[in-house]
Amino acid sequence: MGWTQAENDVADVMIWLRSNHGREVSYADIAAGVMIPDGPRLRRAVRVVRVIAANRGDRLERFMTSTDPARRRIWVTRYIRNGHGDEFSARNAMAAARAAMMSVKDMHRATTFEAGNPHSIARKEFETMAKAADECITKVAGLRKVGPQVVRQENTSLLAQMIADLEARLTQPAAG
Repeated sequence: MGWTQAENDVADVMIWLRSNHGREVSYADIAAGVMIPDGPRLRRAVRVVRVIAANRGDRLERFMTSTDPARRRIWVTRYIRNGHGDEFSARNAMAAARAAMMSVKDMHRATTFEAGNPHSIARKEFETMAKAADECITKVAGLRKVGPQVVRQENTSLLAQMIADLEARLTQPAAG
């Protein structure tokens, strides 16, 4: 039995992105390179390629606005092979870290609520998850210094607010 169209799409996109390693490419660029129309079919293939790249030790960066002034308003990504990286990779890493911390904070809020809900069907499990999220936030809050070449001040405002909230909570006397 042959390959499905989705499998062929993923293979084509993966081969094309690896051959364009390190270049900023948009969905339109990928579509033109692999001859798949820019739409749900292409976007689904790109999502699968991101997972495959991670499993290989490579990375398909998040789509962000281009660093090229001529393509200022165009959303682009880059395929980065294992062991390669640069200042733009650091920008991608910080964006991913911010998104992850926002998710952890949201998880902490939701699981803490459910752990205290007397009608919850899994209070103990939610309490365990809330403690794990709290430990994650505490661990990240312990990171004091990140180089200015990676983190600009405007990028740290959300994390700084989260850390301030955590420190305020930790310095309050325990109710109980």
